[in-house]
Amino acid sequence: MISPQCILLTLVLVWSWTVSATAQELSFPLVLQSKEFLLKQRAELRAMSEPPLQFDVQQTVELTEIPQNTAEVKIWIALPSDAEHQKLLSMNIVDVPGRWEIVEDADKRGKFLQVRVEKPTIDALKFQVEFSLRRSPVLTEVDPERVAALNDLEKSLLKEHLDRHSLHMEVTAKVQQIADDVCGEETNAAIQALAIMKHIAAKVDHYSYSKDPDMPRCGVGDAEHCLAQGGGCCTDLNSLFIALARARGIPARLQMGYRLLSENEGKLVDPGYRCWVEYFVPAYGWISADVVEADRPDGQGEVRWLTGLTANRIWLNQGRNFRFKDTTVSEPINHMNIAYAEIDGKEARLLPIGGKQPQIQRKVIFTSSRTNSSDK
Repeated sequence: MISPQCILLTLVLVWSWTVSATAQELSFPLVLQSKEFLLKQRAELRAMSEPPLQFDVQQTVELTEIPQNTAEVKIWIALPSDAEHQKLLSMNIVDVPGRWEIVEDADKRGKFLQVRVEKPTIDALKFQVEFSLRRSPVLTEVDPERVAALNDLEKSLLKEHLDRHSLHMEVTAKVQQIADDVCGEETNAAIQALAIMKHIAAKVDHYSYSKDPDMPRCGVGDAEHCLAQGGGCCTDLNSLFIALARARGIPARLQMGYRLLSENEGKLVDPGYRCWVEYFVPAYGWISADVVEADRPDGQGEVRWLTGLTANRIWLNQGRNFRFKDTTVSEPINHMNIAYAEIDGKEARLLPIGGKQPQIQRKVIFTSSRTNSSDK
């Protein structure tokens, strides 16, 4: 027969556990929301049906403000290539002045059209290519029960993507504190990553969707800048995600490209650029996410974007801090969202500086079609 003391002790233990669990859920509401999100996600993702898309694109990059008597122009232009979920079908040089070749950066994270133009006679040069490629949508169903802890071998293989000191994505004391406040004692990588993305969506703004004209302009893409300014461009938000994820021991990396929106089909437009993140979850590998799209009030919502991507984008390269042969600058190039150029050894402006507009711009015109082929 069970004694009254044993029954009382059992009730006290159950009550204590319940209070503790409830307190933890109240203290870390984004963790709880992320668990609920993953539970309902599978049914909603299975209801989505998106075919792969083929894009036929003409891309023109222009370099302006070339001074008279310039001796040499050098430019490295980001090009699409084969990647997971992307298959390059064809590429053709339409109009490129000077000597050109296809090269890779020192770390082999993308393909680039390198062009040298000696003694240009005009103050603006255009570099035009045509290509066709097929993109598959990315839809990742995550069962948190399948997610394991990162083992020692995975940590060694992925140490570059766990680096706490990467330029513009440093894990500072402030970043560490925010990550710990958001995730608490949660150890599941998938749940933590979702909680971090939900925190970013709630606390910082993407300037392109802001209604406040006084919001600061885009910068270099920096986690601390994003925190200080309360937002930024997609590079700022994604840099913040990478820093917060790495603070919790989750491998994360940046991907760069641009979107081909259906409303722009058949028009000559500046597509801008769009970066997104991938985070590594044991049992699932790299999972793509676009926190900026997930937070759009007129978009497809979190289910579509926090563990996947639509096919309406082009991948160009991975990561930051690019190094090429024959550049004059000794410092790595922050990112290759369009191109990097030097005019007689002086770096051309990619961003507005001191009231001056960028010297490097890209425009595209494209058509798209559905395809039954998939390149996963």
